[in-house]
Amino acid sequence: MMIELDFFFNLTNDDIMHLQLKQFKVTEPWTVLLHDQELGKIIKEREGWKQLSGNVLPEKLIHGMGVFIDEQQHQYLPDEIRLRWPALIEEIIVNSDAEYMVICKPFVDFRSFEKMFEEFVPGMIKEEWAINFKVYSHNFDNDFVKQLRRKNEKSNYHPIQKW
Repeated sequence: MMIELDFFFNLTNDDIMHLQLKQFKVTEPWTVLLHDQELGKIIKEREGWKQLSGNVLPEKLIHGMGVFIDEQQHQYLPDEIRLRWPALIEEIIVNSDAEYMVICKPFVDFRSFEKMFEEFVPGMIKEEWAINFKVYSHNFDNDFVKQLRRKNEKSNYHPIQKW
């Protein structure tokens, strides 16, 4: 149930710092690591991202990490899916950036929803990796698991062929 991100930050001397950002539970702050050493923890509040603990990190770095985290799809894909089917989906729980749990509302034709879900969700996925969706009926009597990837964009251009 952990989300792990690689963040690259440009230093003033044109070097690049590689940090790992880990969130062990969706409700917990993000842990900032450099070479497996914890530098601190950051969290998003109404006014923006702030540091909770650890070594004092530059404000520019905290802001950059926050923007990077906010841009990740696990932050907004659940809302996109919920908005697509507001009458069918009760809740979506993000277990990690590669695993979501979807709970349907009562009276959903579960088999029809499975076909729709499998057809439309790949068009919403932007990540390069597959995402496992564990989908349950409202009372957990029925379920299905789908490993979905983003749809490849079809090009109007034909590949060059040798004559």
